[in-house]
Amino acid sequence: ASPGSRGTLETVLARLQAGGSAPTESRQAAEREVLAALPQLEPARAVDLVVRVHSVEQLRGSMQLLEELCRVLAANVPRFRSPDLARLTETLAAWAKASAGEERMPRLPEAVRSYFGAVSSEITLRLMDVAPADLARTATAVAALGVGSTRLFASIARAVVARADRFAPGELVLLIDAFDQARCFHTSLYEALARCLRHNARHAAPKDIVLGLSSLAASGVKADGLGDAIGDHLPNTAIAKGLFTADEACRLAWAFCALDLHHDKLFRAVFRALEDAPVQASQTLCQLYEIHLTLKAFHYSSYVEYELEDDTAKSLRDHYRRHPLLLKKERSSERLHSDVADLLREVLDASVSTAHVTSPGFTVDVAAMPRGRRSSSSAEPLAILDIDGPHTLIRSLDPLENTVGAAPRIHGSVSLKRRVLQKRGFRLVVFAEETWRGLDGNREKREFLRSALRKAGVSEDRFR
Repeated sequence: ASPGSRGTLETVLARLQAGGSAPTESRQAAEREVLAALPQLEPARAVDLVVRVHSVEQLRGSMQLLEELCRVLAANVPRFRSPDLARLTETLAAWAKASAGEERMPRLPEAVRSYFGAVSSEITLRLMDVAPADLARTATAVAALGVGSTRLFASIARAVVARADRFAPGELVLLIDAFDQARCFHTSLYEALARCLRHNARHAAPKDIVLGLSSLAASGVKADGLGDAIGDHLPNTAIAKGLFTADEACRLAWAFCALDLHHDKLFRAVFRALEDAPVQASQTLCQLYEIHLTLKAFHYSSYVEYELEDDTAKSLRDHYRRHPLLLKKERSSERLHSDVADLLREVLDASVSTAHVTSPGFTVDVAAMPRGRRSSSSAEPLAILDIDGPHTLIRSLDPLENTVGAAPRIHGSVSLKRRVLQKRGFRLVVFAEETWRGLDGNREKREFLRSALRKAGVSEDRFR
């Protein structure tokens, strides 16, 4: 681009960034100048220009401009140093995410996908050389758009495990949050995070501890001494000094529950903090209710001293029923649940329903309720069924967990629900969609259900 055209570009950008308006022709001219200038700029200056353009509201609203930028930049990805590539990629990811609106995993134009594919390939080649912070930022950007392949995240996991000691707690937490967004899991990587949080409980930023522990809770990974390391330190520091919001305090306590960790001092500190900072967020109120249920089920002897009042617990339960923390199911899963329910009606003398809400408030996939003279409005189910599928399973990148017969990795919120329900005496049957689809015909499916229900404790007089 000529000096004169660069001056015109700077003038239009400055006017737009200041909130002024510009004719459509001027904006289009600015877009053309940007696209013409990019290939001629040094990589660092090219990144500066893209970030500058993204800061201009009237330009970043254009998906067409984003496509053209990605088309120009994709071929030049190897030219960028890792810090510049991380900055560029997170800028373009934010642009694409905002342009897609409310979609969690937006459908991206081919040019945009090609750019992120080029970034993924380049990062794979540099894994052992990329600075931890840059790797975390790039992985987060890729995961936010759902464009990271299993191969990419598996390669990142292996590289990070090999040099985990070079990552600061915040960097490792940010990286693993990207794995959470991608619904991926790698045993050794998450174990490295658990050890990192245990060793750095006194030094890590409180927000990093909350986010990191939440990631561990989602995957069910913990380290020996992790609960004590955090519980011995945070109540007297971050919680007592009000460094946590009410939402963060609840999230921390919920993670302890999901990981089956208990530290009485920490829970008492959280409940004291909530007295001074009322919870507002809907999801946090639901987490508080699950904390209440968990403590009452497993640690009532100590919890009774600071248990939520009955009216408060009832209000939380009502809110929980109206706003359950459900994992979104695919349509194929919903059809399978209906199939299970249909055959369950042939096996049990019961009223069968899907998406049943239990008395504590937890939703299960299928329930068989007593009916006729033996039923009542307060009757508990004869049995409840939970069926593992894409909505409950975490994709494992660990080769050992992909072998035949290996136990699947269940999402932490689902595991917590099932533990509480079983502790409260519900007869729970759990199996995988894959198991059900592998059964040969309705006769075999009915026999499968009979066997599973008997193991769960359903009496013989309930069967047809």
